[in-house]
Amino acid sequence: MKTTSRILAALAALLLLLPSCQELFRNGTLLISLQDARPAPTRAGAQDVGDFLLTVTDASGKSWYEGAFSDSPDELTLPAGNYTISAVSAEFDEPAFDAPQWGDTQVVSVPAGGCISAILVCQQLNSGLRLKVDGSFSSAFPDGKLYLKSFEGLLEYAYNERRTAFFLPGKVTVSLDDDGYIQTLFSRTLEERQILTVRLSASLDVKSGGIDIQVDTTREWLAENFTLGGSAGGDVSEAYDVETARAHAGEKGVWVWGYIVGIATNTGKFAFEAPFSKNTNLVLGSRTSSTDKEHLLTVELKSGDIRNALNLQDHPGLVGEKVYLKGDLVSAYYGIPGLKAPSDYQF
Repeated sequence: MKTTSRILAALAALLLLLPSCQELFRNGTLLISLQDARPAPTRAGAQDVGDFLLTVTDASGKSWYEGAFSDSPDELTLPAGNYTISAVSAEFDEPAFDAPQWGDTQVVSVPAGGCISAILVCQQLNSGLRLKVDGSFSSAFPDGKLYLKSFEGLLEYAYNERRTAFFLPGKVTVSLDDDGYIQTLFSRTLEERQILTVRLSASLDVKSGGIDIQVDTTREWLAENFTLGGSAGGDVSEAYDVETARAHAGEKGVWVWGYIVGIATNTGKFAFEAPFSKNTNLVLGSRTSSTDKEHLLTVELKSGDIRNALNLQDHPGLVGEKVYLKGDLVSAYYGIPGLKAPSDYQF
């Protein structure tokens, strides 16, 4: 009888645990990384990808995360299902000057009891148009006004305008208002990442006595670089993020970037709040909030200028700062992948 009672008690305890077990197997894990594929000249002084707005929504439209990419968790535990992941530099709903929108959107399926990694690539999402108005056009229409119109809105474009007008991909129409007489000059359909330059000139049409608009168009595409295999990271513009750097142990003289989150105090042990007891290393995270060792990278700080500039014992205010470092990647430093012998750095 006692044995039967023990079995019944064990079964009852198991039944109590069953809902949590079922929940465990109904959920999956989503890992998100954001790679900066903007051309190096564009990237200089531009918005940090960590400030991009990240959203994760399920098929019903429910939001599971919305906020800065750098503040998002390293891992999202979600019910199994399909999710739309989007990261954008800024909202863009209507035409505007000098307003390129960068980001990416993907749809992924999170498996029950499993893990999936989504890599978003920061690229231009909208399109641009630039007009170059020469002297013949401005002489023919001294009081004229140019307008650029898309489905989302209208922009006036001055003859001496040097900025690029940005639009959502689609049809853009250029019109001339000549003292109340409006005529359409041309229309173009622009695609993502396309920057179109149009030269406007005018000449008298002797046969018709009218004005002949000469439109000389060229298409300019933003440069993109993609390398599969081999060794990237050799230039600061190709720096590995923390997640990528962890997988490239053995490579030497490469750039990596991450957010300063703390120090390593011992093998597999870390400190993320001041005061910091060591000045000989740094810990970089893939997010400003990273604390899980699976998303960290240790950095050796040898005696010298780099240690003097970056160590948290002397500079605790650097926590949360994004930093680029050049050095040699190793499979283990303080128990996790790391960067040793750094030779250069920049914020």
